[in-house]
Amino acid sequence: MNRLARVVASAAVLMLAGCGSVPLTSIPPLARIDAKTTDLSMLRVAVQLPDALRPRSGGVKLDVVTKLAGEAEAKTSFAMTEMSQTRDRVDLPAPPRGFSIYAYRLSPADATRFEALRASMVEQGRNGKRGSMGLGVAAKEFCRADAAPQASLLVTIYLMTSETKGFVPVVRDFNLLGDPAMATGLESLEPCGQ
Repeated sequence: MNRLARVVASAAVLMLAGCGSVPLTSIPPLARIDAKTTDLSMLRVAVQLPDALRPRSGGVKLDVVTKLAGEAEAKTSFAMTEMSQTRDRVDLPAPPRGFSIYAYRLSPADATRFEALRASMVEQGRNGKRGSMGLGVAAKEFCRADAAPQASLLVTIYLMTSETKGFVPVVRDFNLLGDPAMATGLESLEPCGQ
């Protein structure tokens, strides 16, 4: 992946359901991420949610978008596994009152799948096919812990890689209720525990 494509992919990384904006201070560390060489054992994602929402098991995904010259873009999704150990959360900021942070890593099986996809892209490059690879993370499945009306539902997403060496905010305080399509979808969320 050339440098410009990597910067663009990194700046676009981790958009919550395709919406939000990357904080300007996060762009330099994110620009250092190279999907072709990053150490997958260090890849971590964290989602800060208001206590009114909780991610469902399997609801946080790593999406890898690959594009080879002359071919259609392909997206492969990988399940993220929640990490509950305190040591896995040490680099995360304390959430504000009324919020919780959920941290995730790739499962060993999906890390192997990602590595195979990455090796395939590198091999295609060696065979003269130009291509690109970008990462995206989305919290796609929630449940409602509190049915009371909310003025806002602010979400922050963090990423840590071997290049960033710490959690970097990639979407900060994105209001789910500010997007009409998301707000409508949130109305139909089932309560947690069902």
